[in-house]
Amino acid sequence: MDKKLLLLLLVIPLISIILTWTVINSGVRQGSKIVFPDQAVQKSVADTFFNDTTIIDFGDNGLPESKIIGKQLFHYPGKEDSEIIMPVITLFRAVGAPVLVNADRGWINKDGSRILLKGHTIIERHKTRFNKYSRLETPELTIWPDRDYAETDKAVKISSEATVATGIGMKAYLNKEHYYLLNNVKATQIPAKRNK
Repeated sequence: MDKKLLLLLLVIPLISIILTWTVINSGVRQGSKIVFPDQAVQKSVADTFFNDTTIIDFGDNGLPESKIIGKQLFHYPGKEDSEIIMPVITLFRAVGAPVLVNADRGWINKDGSRILLKGHTIIERHKTRFNKYSRLETPELTIWPDRDYAETDKAVKISSEATVATGIGMKAYLNKEHYYLLNNVKATQIPAKRNK
């Protein structure tokens, strides 16, 4: 037998064994890497939890001024605010329809004087003989129920029977139904319906 052929027959299996061993060990090392979560990051566990929560704030006259309903309410240790899932807020009026507010999530401070809403947030007041229809939509809104005031620095769309206005940033005086858009304001007049 030729020496070159014999050497080739011995070297090829040896190279094959070395390559196989390298590939298998590399895969084992890659698969054995365990990623541990950062130990400094801890998720808070609620110290108080309620399902189907209703919070009613009564005025000095004994009548309700506002009502907050949430699917769930969480309070976390060391936090001042409580988180509300799917909040629905009703701001009652002496005359006319109440102002209805809803959002995906909300945070309310311990005395109920400030509510931060996030997600698809809507403020709506239905038309009565005492007030006009209005609807406001924004991704984030802060409300001070005691002051009947709300504001945001996010995009806002305000609709009424006659107009649709959009802008960035808003200050709203809810008791007077005055909405002030701050930047990039655009408005569209809706034509009145003609009687046939």
